Amino acid sequence: MGLAGVTPVLRGAFEATGSPAWIMQLIRARGIDRRHGFRLELVLGGDRVGPALQATEATLAAGEADLIDTDWISVARCRQQGLDLVAVHPYGRIMGGVVVPAGSPRQHLAALRDCRVGVVRRLDKNWAVVRAACLSRHGFDPQAAATVVEAGSKTVLLDWLNSGAVDAAVLYWHLVPALVTGGRFRQLCDVLDLLPNGQPGPPTTFFTLHESFVARNAPLVAAFVAAYREGVAVMRADPGAWPPLSLSPEAFTGLRAAWKRRICADWQAGDVERLGRLFEHLKSIGGTDALGVAAIPPGTFAPAFAA
Repeated sequence: MGLAGVTPVLRGAFEATGSPAWIMQLIRARGIDRRHGFRLELVLGGDRVGPALQATEATLAAGEADLIDTDWISVARCRQQGLDLVAVHPYGRIMGGVVVPAGSPRQHLAALRDCRVGVVRRLDKNWAVVRAACLSRHGFDPQAAATVVEAGSKTVLLDWLNSGAVDAAVLYWHLVPALVTGGRFRQLCDVLDLLPNGQPGPPTTFFTLHESFVARNAPLVAAFVAAYREGVAVMRADPGAWPPLSLSPEAFTGLRAAWKRRICADWQAGDVERLGRLFEHLKSIGGTDALGVAAIPPGTFAPAFAA
């Protein structure tokens, strides 16, 4: 219980169509939050990307939520813009997939030349990794050698792929299993496999809060981290704990496998250093313009909540 017997509230803002919403809903439905001494409130919203901030980042910046998930490059960009955001705990190695129609002649990354590629936005970490892989492996930058169109939303991008408006799409990971098992599309590559050295690498997406909120509410943040770890354990062990997702059994099996490969329950030694090296690798190939920030500002990470 919180001060004077009042249960503290943590307000989380997540995309309604995003994967973090699944575990947040589980935490609430099973009372995991209350078991850890707090109450989790959820605001599930859209997935539009603004000129500077994604939808949930804007919600956090406006003070309408305490907690979101976003990637480490976005946290760095926000800090550069003067927002005191900090990544307190890993969510996962969140990388998507490059998807093409099943009948497409394109069989590998080199085939992204001279085609129409859809991305959520050019500053998406997935696109930065794809660009880096194309440059290092095949000697071309698809930002220049292909026609790149920004959808501004993963939902709009999915619509473009379904309608044939793009030849290939760099999609968020959790959309891929249903597409490929449906038979109309196939995954050209998993972006996770494009990371340097062929390793899945460190976590790239984190639960993020205002640094000032963390300073005032460290026990509440620690309680959330404990509840998150418990929720991850439940979802790993029990397929029945997952929310209904309207997927075929084959697609659900693929989704759970991709989720298990990506989701992190804790920090590992060296994660921050590895993320720094990955950032510098992406910048060395695509330049600062590909990332929207020249460096990771001090204070971007707060690994004090490691187990």
